[in-house]
Amino acid sequence: MAVINEGGWGNPPPFSFSGSCIVAGNAWCLHEDLAAARKILGDVPVIAVNGASREVKAIALYSCHPHRFVEIGSEWIRHQRRLFGEGFTVHSSNKPKHGELPYVEYWWWIPGGGGSAWGARKVAKLMGFDTVVLCGCPLLPGNYTGYRPGMLMTQPEIVGQYAAEIASDTDWHKGAYSMSGKTREILSSPC
Repeated sequence: MAVINEGGWGNPPPFSFSGSCIVAGNAWCLHEDLAAARKILGDVPVIAVNGASREVKAIALYSCHPHRFVEIGSEWIRHQRRLFGEGFTVHSSNKPKHGELPYVEYWWWIPGGGGSAWGARKVAKLMGFDTVVLCGCPLLPGNYTGYRPGMLMTQPEIVGQYAAEIASDTDWHKGAYSMSGKTREILSSPC
């Protein structure tokens, strides 16, 4: 595992966290999952994945689709600023594929698939968090939070593929939990 940032491959990030955090996905169950997780964990830091940037205040935004951070119709960075203010960093992976994007502050090298939420789980671990709880990441076909059409995430073969990738990515299971759905079956609940 290594991090890539402005300094190059293998440089450690200029921050180190510990304890627990929440990875907030963009599924219809996000707010229910968040409420249940906060009853267990308290008010812990959140990493918002993709469209969850318009739903929850985060210390970090993460996506495997970094062009959508600023793409018209997504604008995840703008939503986070407008709704919750500053104080977050922007993260992605696979810089060789996406090229130089000036709004991505930290590029991470993380192996495997599982979608953006699973990528955010890995980034959370690399940032130093010991326990990571997925909220709004059930990997069951359905819409996004706020009744937004789920697009790819309504397709059983897509969510099934991501779930299979997470199930087989056992090196990252320790310390990872989920509040709902297929990911909860794979990782178990934090309580």
